[in-house]
Amino acid sequence: MLLDVVIAACAAFAAAGVFMAAFRLTGRKAPRTLVMAVAAVAIVGVTAYLRYQWAANTEKLLPPQMVVIERLTFSNLIEPWSAIHPVTDRLVVLDRGSILRNPAHPDMVMVDVLLLDRMADTIVGRHLVDCAGRRNAMVPADADLSADQLPAGLQWGSDAPAALYDLACKPA
Repeated sequence: MLLDVVIAACAAFAAAGVFMAAFRLTGRKAPRTLVMAVAAVAIVGVTAYLRYQWAANTEKLLPPQMVVIERLTFSNLIEPWSAIHPVTDRLVVLDRGSILRNPAHPDMVMVDVLLLDRMADTIVGRHLVDCAGRRNAMVPADADLSADQLPAGLQWGSDAPAALYDLACKPA
C-alpha cells in the first residue's frame, strides 16, 4: 500500500513536470490550477492501473503448485470505469501441494484453499472435497482427523467453483 502511494506521488510529479516543461517550450508559464489538475489525473490513472494489475502480478508470483480457481471482482460508483471492466481484488487459490488422500475414503480429498485479498491478510482454509458428490466442507482447525472417520458436524455445500473439484479430484 505504501509503495502504491509512492508510485502515485512520483507519477504526479512526473506528469506535472512534463506539463510544465511543455509550457516552457512554448515560452509561457503553466497555470498552477492546470498543473494540479494534471497531477490529480496522473494519480487517478496510476492508481487505477495498479489496481487492475494486482491480480495478474500476484498470479505470476504464485509457486507452481498454487492454482487460481476463482477471481472475485467488484465495481463501485467511485470508480465508474469499473462498471465496464470490474476490478479483480481477490483470488481464490488451491494449493495442490497440500492435497491429502485417505485410503479409507477414496472419494474424499483434503486440500488447502487460500483467499488472497489485495487489501487484507491471506486466509487459509482447509477443505474436505467429496469428489463423488461434488460437494465440499470447510474443516475446522480443531476437527478430529482420525484415520478411519470423517470429522463430525461439517457443513457441506456445492457452490464452490468447478475448478476446485477438477483440480482436487484429479488422480495423483
